[in-house]
Parts: sequence; C-alpha cells; structure tokens
Amino acid sequence: MENVDKKPIKVNIFRHGKALYKQEETSLEEAEDLTEEGIEKVKLNAGKIAELIDPEEEVAIWSSSKGRGLHTAKIIKEVLKEKGINLRENGIQVFNELTEVKNFSWQLFEPLISGGKVEFAGKKFSIDKEKTNPDDLNYEEYFINDAISKIPAKFKKELPEEYVKEIEGLEKFFDITKRIMEPLSRIKKLKDKSYRVIIVTHDALTGFIANIFSEGKKKSLDPGEFINLEMRGDKLVVTNVGELEKGKNNLDVIEEFKKSNS
Repeated sequence: MENVDKKPIKVNIFRHGKALYKQEETSLEEAEDLTEEGIEKVKLNAGKIAELIDPEEEVAIWSSSKGRGLHTAKIIKEVLKEKGINLRENGIQVFNELTEVKNFSWQLFEPLISGGKVEFAGKKFSIDKEKTNPDDLNYEEYFINDAISKIPAKFKKELPEEYVKEIEGLEKFFDITKRIMEPLSRIKKLKDKSYRVIIVTHDALTGFIANIFSEGKKKSLDPGEFINLEMRGDKLVVTNVGELEKGKNNLDVIEEFKKSNS
C-alpha cells in the first residue's frame, strides 16, 4: 500500500562560499579554501536550509571536487549535524560532474570582454573589445550567449592561432548546464523517496536555473547562496533563487532545459 504521507524529494543547489582560490582539486579532509566572510555566509544559509528540512527527511550532500566546494560542503554538514538533521551515512559524496567550467582561464577570457593585453604561449598581443564584444556584454551575458563562437573569423585571424584554439576549447554554457541537469533528472525519478539532496557546486552550473526562474533578471547566485527545488506532481520546480522568491512558478526545470535546447 502506498504511503500517502511520504514527502517528495527536495533539492538545494548551493554555490560555494566566497573563496581564497588557493585550492583546486583536493581531498575532503584538506579542503580549507573559504574566506572568513565566506564561512559565515555559508553557515547562515545552511541554517536557512535546516529550517526547510522536515524531521523525517534524510539529507545527502553532493559536492564539487574543488577545495572551495568541499570546504562549503563540510560547513553545511557541521551546521546540519548541530541542528540534529538526519544525514545519510555516506555523508558528503564528491562528483567531478559538479566542478567548475572546464578549460577556463580568467586571464585569457576576461580580455575578450573588456579588451587589453594578453600573454600566451610565448606571445604578447592586444585584444580590441570592439571586435570581440561589440555589444558590451558583461561576464555572465558573454558566457551564457557563447559570444566566443560569434566573434567574426576575420577578427580571430588577427589573434595567435594557439590563443584562438585555447578560448574555443572553453566549455560551453549548454554543456555545463547539461552537467547539472543530468543528476537532477536522476533525482526527479525518485518521487517515492523522502530525502533532500544538497548539491554544492559553482556559479556557472546555477546560471540556467537562475535565468529562467527570474526571467532574465538574475543570471547567477552570489557566493554562499542557494536555489530551492521541490517535486510538485511530475515537475521539479524552483521555489527560490537566493533571496528571490518570486519568479516563474510551477516551471519544470528539466523540461525547460530540454525545450530550450531542442
């Protein structure tokens, strides 16, 4: 007989706290990469998540393998334990799929947005933003719109071949979003379960959800903020993105992703 009182699965997607960026891939035990400010904000928002958790819910924590993600996950776990939350036995699980943008270098990417000098592969050269960013997009807009692929070929020919190859190898926004949607799709099938998954990841992996929920008003999370999702019937819907609680309600994020990329 079906247990009608059983609560559906819920998901929190948590952006790591403000970081020192001194650690990349590291062990869970050695992760220590957040600033004092970052630690305090993670503690604050972990407390807010604790308030959302029902007594019968089991909680699993999934984390990026980067130091800033693992440090955040450890703090969340500590806060939830202090609150008496029922954590799953395996504690924090680490997933490479939840990591930062692949092949990313801010030193190579930022000049495409703002212009300036670049040194790469033994060569020094300048980038004219009027050619690489004529619409004056900000970082999030440039990345989400895959503006690198829209730089005219004649301008790319003015840049060193090695540099062009490097920036064209940057992981695309669609591929990053697909990485976060795959575990969410698996979670969505667990409708008869009664536990919560807290996913600790990076800004780029939250952008699609933030953007569709806010109808373009919020394209990313601040460090230490989280997204709350829950099952409503057959839909995995967003109820808030950081402090933003009003947005596209009852929107199935999985189906929206499929629709937007069909």
